[in-house]
Amino acid sequence: MELMTPSGGTIFWTVVTFILLVLILGKVAWRPILQMLDEREKRIKESLDQAEKTRIAAQKTMEEQKQIIEAARKEAQEILAKTRKTAEATKDEIVTKAGKEADQLLVKAKRDIELSRDKAMEEIREIAVTLSISATQKLIGKTLNKKEHEALVANSLKSLRGIN
Repeated sequence: MELMTPSGGTIFWTVVTFILLVLILGKVAWRPILQMLDEREKRIKESLDQAEKTRIAAQKTMEEQKQIIEAARKEAQEILAKTRKTAEATKDEIVTKAGKEADQLLVKAKRDIELSRDKAMEEIREIAVTLSISATQKLIGKTLNKKEHEALVANSLKSLRGIN
């Protein structure tokens, strides 16, 4: 039971040893450990601050990129709209031009047909006159002068018109 009840000297040396141990550990171990913990805490705070700054910068950059992308989309849509308008205008111009050309070709074709018809009618008249003169010469047996020919042709044409 002596171990359970320590003597005054043992208590004194235990306290002195404890105090010496605390002082030695304070100088040798605790101060460097506390300095390392402070440095580590400082590095962690700096890392956290840097990470926050990086996160804010990344968020700002992402917002700027979104704005750039949106601006590019708007510009692309404007370009497409302008291109569509230009294409529509070009199409309308081509259709209008083709319509005008078709109308001009139609007018020209009608004019050519009228000219061909008039030319054919003139040829038919000339053939009719020649045939009339030839028939008259055979019937009458003599050659008529120009006035007589014209009168005979006019009468023949009148009679031909009356038949039609």
